Amino acid sequence: MDYFTQGNTVLALTGFFSGRIPLFQSHPWAYPVLPIAVSLLALTLVTYVSSAVRFRHAFSVDDSNKPSRQMPVVPYWFPGLYHGLSLLLDPTGFLYDLINQYGWERPLRVKAGPIDCTLTANPSHIQEIFKSRFLSAKSITRISAKNLLDIPAGVMPFYDADDSGFASEPRKGSQTAQHNRILYHQTHSAQKFLAAPYLGPLAERYLHFFQAHVENLVPVGEGEDEDGWVEFPDLYAFLQTTVAGANVEAMMGSKLLELNPGLMAHFWRAKSHAPTYFRGWPRWLVPAAFRERERVVDAIEKWHAYAFEHGHVETTGARDPDWEPVFGSRYAKARLQYMLQMKPLTARVRAQEDWGLMFGANGNTAPSAFWYVLEALRDPSLASRLSAEVARCVSADDGKINIDEVAAQPLMESAFMEVLRLRVSILVSRMVDFGDVNFAGYTIRRGEMVFMPTDGVHFSEEAWVQAGRPGKPLREFDAERFLVSSSEEEPSRMKCSAEGLAGLWIPFGGGERMCPGRHLAKLEILLTYAALFSKYDLELEVGVDGGSVQCDMKFAPFGALPPNRKVPFRIRRKH
Repeated sequence: MDYFTQGNTVLALTGFFSGRIPLFQSHPWAYPVLPIAVSLLALTLVTYVSSAVRFRHAFSVDDSNKPSRQMPVVPYWFPGLYHGLSLLLDPTGFLYDLINQYGWERPLRVKAGPIDCTLTANPSHIQEIFKSRFLSAKSITRISAKNLLDIPAGVMPFYDADDSGFASEPRKGSQTAQHNRILYHQTHSAQKFLAAPYLGPLAERYLHFFQAHVENLVPVGEGEDEDGWVEFPDLYAFLQTTVAGANVEAMMGSKLLELNPGLMAHFWRAKSHAPTYFRGWPRWLVPAAFRERERVVDAIEKWHAYAFEHGHVETTGARDPDWEPVFGSRYAKARLQYMLQMKPLTARVRAQEDWGLMFGANGNTAPSAFWYVLEALRDPSLASRLSAEVARCVSADDGKINIDEVAAQPLMESAFMEVLRLRVSILVSRMVDFGDVNFAGYTIRRGEMVFMPTDGVHFSEEAWVQAGRPGKPLREFDAERFLVSSSEEEPSRMKCSAEGLAGLWIPFGGGERMCPGRHLAKLEILLTYAALFSKYDLELEVGVDGGSVQCDMKFAPFGALPPNRKVPFRIRRKH
């Protein structure tokens, strides 16, 4: 249909309906509205039909043997906007529906306005993409800085100007001064201070504070009944308080919480608005979300001012303590050291950056610890087996937990990996920043985005079977999913292994931008379980159906998902 015919059709429809709809008889102003509405309707319909025809043609062509393969563009309704609205409102649901509808083997092209994006859930493609040296997470870092951290518009050019990359050596041609390489310093400090030899002391400190926080909530001799049980209305809130409180204290010091007693409550209220922040809603639309975030940033800025006056930020050398109460860990101090060298980073911006640290350190750990504990409470047999592994790691003399032993227990590690597979929803994204990326005959051009949703691979039954990991349906929790025989000589002896699962299990992302805090997060979750179940008995309250607790999907794809309801439980000290 050409434009002339289409226009006459619109006019004909206008004339037909205008004489028959009461609106036009009583409201003459409606006459010009209908042609516009019908024209827009016709435009969207024609757009969808034409884009669907092109997609079907490209999708049906077998070009597997060609050196240059065509990536089909998913049908869309709105020219210019394309799939932008769907990606903004429900990125997880939209992309996962595409994978379910068209399969996971071939990549698809989606468009958000002028930005071309490649969607893939093929593990082999994901592996190749992660290996590319032309990828960057700079665009994602920028979105986080602007939307999540609320970095002022006047400071954003400083972030944008860093074209030096994440490696120790700046990229060729970069004019960014070494002390202003914010992307490098963010990555390097995390990779250094969240790994050995600093990881062990940091985990030890977390365990110490976690046990202290639980002790405060379950005091000796103050049970609510004669058997010593103490009831709590919400397991998730209990772990938010204890896990996140211990994490903040271990990483950022005790003084932060002492100066700001209500900080963690404000933090979790602000954290609950994460989808709002990431989607860039304006302040006037969600003022409560902005107020809670500002309270957290105010508290951190107050702590910084106190710490600079009463502490020593430069003490991160080999002979300096791993932790001290004012500044916390070496990692927290190292971050402040490089930020102090960057003139655009004012005291307020430094506090906003540390709100980001608090968000990243706690946002996924506490929800994941909740699911880990809940799965044990749902299944007494699993709890018994996990607790047997914990018992091997606890000293009979003083009850001290051996951190290295905990991390080496196969079922505990497999259950951890399964929790992250099932309960973490992330849209792993990369920008093709430094050169075209080629994989399996396809090309992603410089300046384009790549989307690799965890849900697309974590729930791909066929891909997991092809990887040699059949088991329970992927929508069900299977604590043994990652266990394999450790040797042919002892086939019954199991070990936890991710062998063959590259590109298929990606809760931490992948490539050079894989989450640097993954080792600490793993230890904290395992130690949370070990500390609770070695010293306490835990039970769901009578009548509580643990199986009815599901993920709250409105927080996808922004990390570990919280539960959709409260889970009452009770706890007592072991006799």
